[in-house]
Amino acid sequence: MEYEISIDNQHGIVEIRLVEHMRHSEHVKARDELLEICRVRKIHKILVDARRLKGTPPSTVEIFDFGASWAELALRTPTLLAGVLPQDPAVRKWWEFGETVAVNRGFVSRPFDDIDQARAWLRDA
Repeated sequence: MEYEISIDNQHGIVEIRLVEHMRHSEHVKARDELLEICRVRKIHKILVDARRLKGTPPSTVEIFDFGASWAELALRTPTLLAGVLPQDPAVRKWWEFGETVAVNRGFVSRPFDDIDQARAWLRDA
C-alpha cells in the first residue's frame, strides 16, 4: 500500500503517511479515502506526512487540479491540514505548488518540516 491512515481519537486528528512513489491516481484515492473518514467520524483536522514521498511529479495540470479540488471538497467538510513536507527537494517543489493552489482558493493548510510541530498546530487549532 502506498499510504497508511491512522486516527488520533484523543485530539480528533486523522493522519496519513504517504510512502515513496505514488502515482497521481493514488494521491486522489488516498485523499478521497481520507476525506470520507473525516466525514463519517466528523473529524476536521488532517495531518499529511509526506516526508518519504519521492518520484516523478504529476503534470502541472494534475497538480493544479488536485490542489484546487482540496479547496472545493473542504467547502462541504471544513478541514485544517498540516502537511509535513517531502524531504526530496524536487518533490517538495511540486508539493508546495499544489498547496499554494489550495490555499489561494480558501483551503486552510500550513506546511511543516517537523511532524511534532504539525501535530501541535493541529491540536491547538
